[in-house]
Amino acid sequence: MKNTETLLNKKESQSKDILKLLLSYIIPGIAGLLFNSIYIVVDGLFVARMLGRDSLAAVTVAVPIVEILIALSMLVSVGAGVMISNSNGMGKYDEGRRIFNLSARLLVIVSISIAIFSLVLRYPIAKILGSTPDIMDMVVEYTTYLFAFSPTFMFSYAMCTWLRNDSKPKLVMFAQIVGALSNVFLDWYFMGPLKMGVGGAALATGLGPVFSILIMFPHFIFKKGNLYIEKTKMNLQVISEILLKGIPSFTMEFALGITALCVNIAIGMHMGALGFAAFGIVGYIALIVLSIFLGMAEGSQPLISFFYGANEKNSIKVILKISLGISSTIGIVSYLLLFKYAEIPVSIFADNDIELVREAVKASMYYFPALFVSGINILMASYMQSIGYWKKSVLISLCRSLIILFPLLLVLPIFLGGNGIWIAVPIAEILTVPIVYMLWKNKKMI
Repeated sequence: MKNTETLLNKKESQSKDILKLLLSYIIPGIAGLLFNSIYIVVDGLFVARMLGRDSLAAVTVAVPIVEILIALSMLVSVGAGVMISNSNGMGKYDEGRRIFNLSARLLVIVSISIAIFSLVLRYPIAKILGSTPDIMDMVVEYTTYLFAFSPTFMFSYAMCTWLRNDSKPKLVMFAQIVGALSNVFLDWYFMGPLKMGVGGAALATGLGPVFSILIMFPHFIFKKGNLYIEKTKMNLQVISEILLKGIPSFTMEFALGITALCVNIAIGMHMGALGFAAFGIVGYIALIVLSIFLGMAEGSQPLISFFYGANEKNSIKVILKISLGISSTIGIVSYLLLFKYAEIPVSIFADNDIELVREAVKASMYYFPALFVSGINILMASYMQSIGYWKKSVLISLCRSLIILFPLLLVLPIFLGGNGIWIAVPIAEILTVPIVYMLWKNKKMI
């Protein structure tokens, strides 16, 4: 009997220690991503209130670009982060530093190539995003600044990931907060006193990450941790492994962009500028809640990867259990608040545009019922990536954003009109859950 009590006390103590450790990672991760979401949300807020519905529609059309840039950054940085934490878990710190330097070089090449390619093709890209003729010029103006600053935007997110895997989550949070607050000020300055229109909003979004980089970069220059810049020979095999391990995070973040893109295309076919503006408001609210789930996923990833490398399976079980419980609670509470008070956040964006308020409130009622399910799907995709099942992680993200969602967006609006667009996203999330369960049970993962 005493042995049983001792074992239970030991397990309880272990759970408390892991909870404390997990919170020390996910709280800065959540806080950082919430402030990072301000880059997009504040743009929408200033644009909506200072420039009007059509400008908000233009910015909404361009939002998938931001998500895709983040996704490409995570393809490199999180793939490297998983390998770095696994190496550290096995005590191979030199190997972790070599992986960091290879990923940094790779991101330089990728980000500059994207900037050049996108600037040359910005008009065709605007059409692909679903832009209608009446807002085309504003979309192109906004995306031109985004593309020009894409390397700094991508490096800001990558440095956040590398620092988390170098046990500096609080520095990441501070850098993201400073960048976000800088973006708020620059949004006001460029669109207010300088009257730069949507171009000013995009320029503020591009400059915000520069301030974050200035805070984080000294860590890598002055050797303040295990990860710092040094000469490393290019190794295509390691680079290939980085990209393979980064595909799940890329797909997870890309899911946000591809979801927005699919919905934008459907809105362009069935609703027009009012639909774009309403989705812009709904998307900003969703981004705030989803940032919490993504922050939890990114915060727990270094720990899961480390414990997996150290073969500490019980610790991984505890982390997963706690994370799923927290995310489910946040999702349920968020929807209940939105269900009762949706007009409050909507009115902040729509101001006195009664028609827009009505459409955005209605969209919120249909769009958000599956928030707690979204958290489960995101965390399970991140978990499978962290323990090496990257193909299953990718499948989960693709089901949420493309495989299930796209057919729903093609079919539902035919029968339900605009309401079919709003309800497609939660249905796709719910239909993904059984797939997640089967993938998890199939291999009895941890």
